[in-house]
Amino acid sequence: MTTSDHRKSTPISMPSGFGLSILITLCALAPELWSSDAWGQQRRTPLSTPVAVEPLSPKTAPAAFLPNTDPRSSDAWGQQRRTRLTPVAVLSPKTAPAFGLPNTDPNSALGSALVACDKESDRSEPFSLPGAKGEVKLDRCYRGRGSHICSNNALLKEGRSLLQDYAKIIEAAYPDLSNVNGVCAIIPAALSTDVQNAAEFTNRFKALSAEYAARSTCATRISQSLREVVLPDMAQASEMIKSMIESIEGDSKDLTVVQAQVVELAGKIDASQKAMVTIGKIHQAMCFNQRTDTVSDAKN
Repeated sequence: MTTSDHRKSTPISMPSGFGLSILITLCALAPELWSSDAWGQQRRTPLSTPVAVEPLSPKTAPAAFLPNTDPRSSDAWGQQRRTRLTPVAVLSPKTAPAFGLPNTDPNSALGSALVACDKESDRSEPFSLPGAKGEVKLDRCYRGRGSHICSNNALLKEGRSLLQDYAKIIEAAYPDLSNVNGVCAIIPAALSTDVQNAAEFTNRFKALSAEYAARSTCATRISQSLREVVLPDMAQASEMIKSMIESIEGDSKDLTVVQAQVVELAGKIDASQKAMVTIGKIHQAMCFNQRTDTVSDAKN
């Protein structure tokens, strides 16, 4: 018999009590070894399920993001912090308009007006005109001259409304204040209202600018396409094409002027917003309750 055969056939002998002790010990350690191994696997395995994070309640929210609890809770700085916490509504793809137009809130004055304008034309096919190499198809963003004029008028009305509704913020000349008396003369409630109105202006301005940019781009595309039109059956073809282009471009003439004025106003509103935040801080630090002071003087 060889050495290897001898090893295979020779049983390993040990005291039975000692072997039983080892067996009991291994059985006792097995669950811990398994749990340790599973724990190691868990650490190496990336999380595949996103962790849901609960919104912070007022009790657990950090103090820096809680609304101002000062008795003068109408101050501008408190309103400014609460304004930043306002959630932004996200439109679903089902509510997004077609033809590359922006997602303007249909419940707003501008949004509802534009929806009504777009409904004036329910064409499923783009407009087409004769060209040198076949039909010239106009961009699908163009829904006809009536819808084009209606949309421009809606934007024009919104622009003029912005210029009128928020002029008082500029008239207050917040960035030009130069002394504490001027700051303390401001009523906190009035400052808070202007802060809220400035934030409202910003939202409306963004919506107007997005719509204006999209529809101006559409008008430019239509004008370019009209330059490719050929009218062999018209005796005054060149004059006709020129008139068509001038009509499309002329429809937006007044809107372009008002939009430039609104952009200028937006710059001033932005400067006023920044100044109002600083003024709110100065007001808290430097101004006192005059009524309380008068009562204190009367007691003395």
